[in-house]
Amino acid sequence: MKKLLVLLIALILVSGFAFAQEDELEEPKQRKIEIFNMEVSIGFPIHWTNGFHDNDDFYAFSAHEMEDKLVTANTSVGLGLIFNFTKVFGFKFDFDFFYGAKLAGFSTPTSDYNSLFGANVFIGPVFYLFNNDLLRVPFAVGAHMYYFADDLWVLQMNDQGAWVSRTELQFGPMVSLGIQFHFDNGIYIFNRTDVGVDLIRMHSIRYYDTINTEFVKNECVDFINVNWSVKPTIGIGLKY
Repeated sequence: MKKLLVLLIALILVSGFAFAQEDELEEPKQRKIEIFNMEVSIGFPIHWTNGFHDNDDFYAFSAHEMEDKLVTANTSVGLGLIFNFTKVFGFKFDFDFFYGAKLAGFSTPTSDYNSLFGANVFIGPVFYLFNNDLLRVPFAVGAHMYYFADDLWVLQMNDQGAWVSRTELQFGPMVSLGIQFHFDNGIYIFNRTDVGVDLIRMHSIRYYDTINTEFVKNECVDFINVNWSVKPTIGIGLKY
């Protein structure tokens, strides 16, 4: 009886040791993806606007027929929110602001800019083309909104000159491709490039004098008015 008891204990110990060895040989389970990411970024946005007008109704006092312009900013500061539903799919909301942009292509021979301000908004689903503990490749496609505003002083408007204030909103699709480097459970660095094609443009122009008296204001909506934008970005992401 004692021998049988000893044999039974030995079998239990051997079985336990075997199962322990089997667990050690199994590959470690991969970390689950976090539910929420917040990204802080610095980017360099470039926007080209194709604005054609075939008469003088929009631009007063001068025969402007074209308004093609290229807007670049030294830097933009952005914030992104990513909601991860699975390891391969999530939803993204991203926006940035830029100030002190450089403007080219607007044919005003003498002008002095008071302010140049802009913003970008992107919203849409994100798909992880590759995803492990160290490296992720997110691809996003969605809707884009671009806002632009500027004020410039134009001497040729009349004998005293006048301020010209322009604002515009552009809407269209955008795609984004990036790469993320994950160091631990809480932080990662990333870079990505966003490319958008805006098809709808809502813009206005307002003329006013030095005492802010408005004397001309025009508004216009252009459909299928193809404009493009591109924004390379780097930043830091926090995982929650």
